[in-house]
Amino acid sequence: MSVPDHQRLRLLIDQRQSHLRAGVPRDRTAAILAVLRLRDRLPHPAFVEPAPDLVTGRRLAGLGGNKALQLLLEPDADADDAPAAFGSPGEGWDGWAQRFLDACGRLAEAELVLRHCETGFMRMVDDGNGTFNAWIATKQMPASWRERADIDWWAASLARRHAPELRALHSERPDPERGGPGDDLGSDAYYHRLADAHLKSMAYQLGYPPDVTLGGCTIQTYRDVLGWLIRWALQARDRGEAAALCSRSWLVAAIASDLAVDPETIDRAVATFTLDRESAAYHAAVPGVAAAPLVQVEPDRLAPSLHGVTTEPLLFLTREFKRRDAQGYHNTAFLREDVFRQELYALFDDRRFVTSAGAIKLRRDAGTLRTDIDAVVFDRKTGTLGVFELKSQDPFARSTAELTRQRDNVLYANRQVSGVLDWLRRHGGDDLLGRVDSRTAKRFRVHKVYPFVLGRYLAHFSDGPEPDRRAAWGTWPQVLRLLDAQPIRATDANPLASLFTRLANDASPAPLPLGDAREEIAIGAARLVVYPSYARYRADVAVRVPR
Repeated sequence: MSVPDHQRLRLLIDQRQSHLRAGVPRDRTAAILAVLRLRDRLPHPAFVEPAPDLVTGRRLAGLGGNKALQLLLEPDADADDAPAAFGSPGEGWDGWAQRFLDACGRLAEAELVLRHCETGFMRMVDDGNGTFNAWIATKQMPASWRERADIDWWAASLARRHAPELRALHSERPDPERGGPGDDLGSDAYYHRLADAHLKSMAYQLGYPPDVTLGGCTIQTYRDVLGWLIRWALQARDRGEAAALCSRSWLVAAIASDLAVDPETIDRAVATFTLDRESAAYHAAVPGVAAAPLVQVEPDRLAPSLHGVTTEPLLFLTREFKRRDAQGYHNTAFLREDVFRQELYALFDDRRFVTSAGAIKLRRDAGTLRTDIDAVVFDRKTGTLGVFELKSQDPFARSTAELTRQRDNVLYANRQVSGVLDWLRRHGGDDLLGRVDSRTAKRFRVHKVYPFVLGRYLAHFSDGPEPDRRAAWGTWPQVLRLLDAQPIRATDANPLASLFTRLANDASPAPLPLGDAREEIAIGAARLVVYPSYARYRADVAVRVPR
């Protein structure tokens, strides 16, 4: 029985991965530190305009970083007998690490192509001579590309907002050469302010209230620990120090002392920010996402990562919550919905608007639950009522199966939209307004209802049922983009109607200008060639194999 083409590519990727793992240098600690040093030199993604890419949609720097750390952390029985991959590290650790990262990046790209084939976005054939040819098979942008574009916009928007504060702080940076009053690198005052500015730009990564407890710590404690790690990493950078080892016990004691929190609690927080042998494969499942703030390289030795603490550390944190306790993490999803609701209401902060305190349950005449509404906004000035279904899913699904579950959860809103509109047809908007605010309902009438479905990170899919077009569908970054990330103004004529129309008419992101170029990915001696279309693939085959 023949093996399908995509399974042969899977086997090839696994073989190449095993070869890389077996060929890492015996001094794994030095290898990990070399990889972290190179990652720390990457530009901050929020300040880089990404180029189009056939595999990722938007080119990602350091795509193979998580894969590289996975292979370096995982044990291999044959490692001591295998030659070091990519030459001897004695020729220079940085050169070795760059070659290793490049090879891991190519593996990560190949795995993404496999995922595209699973979703139907791409198709692939094996020519039997060591070359796999893949091409984009649809004009529909994959959900993962749209998600990446939305989240990148959100991250860049927050970075731009706080860029003036960061620039002003950088101008005040202490000079370790000159010293002088206020220039003592041992003082945390300057670095406290700098870390706070970084944390503000990470607001898109974490959707929990600060007093919620997960994994034995409150969210506020995790943020405080992260702030300490950011200060520590920035101070090391300004001293000209590269990634270095520290003992976990020293780190926990130092943080606990500075934050006045018991060491046991800090130890749990530090563990959750740490990539180790057990968690490495989990975090490498999605290339280019959430570098680790800390890496455990020896039983009691940790290596900090400047790149990890200043890019997506809170996203790493949430993924680690889910890995450690998937059921407990799932049970707290409703708390993220409340944060989402409050962020929505912050856009309607003027006194002309009335908002619901929480979700509103809608029941059938017999008293059984029909559906619920997650958020309600009423505009006294226009008599318009906005009803919102909020979907606060995790960003960057780890597998095709997880992405499918997210799609089904979002598109379940079709039934919820139908249920809400059916209830309103029976009872009317005024009845719903009375459930929101009885005093307002006595003085005002609802003239028009606008239903919305908002996903925090993801709302648009290239497959599955068609969204109910009686509602306006969009992502939270999409809403912020349409409103220029500003609250509704008191002078706006009919903001709910305007938002509904703009969101409903907001065109899908224009197809990326991928052009006619192809991308070739080396996987050991084999290669994977990716084309922007089947026609481009056929044209290339015709040139290589003339009739």
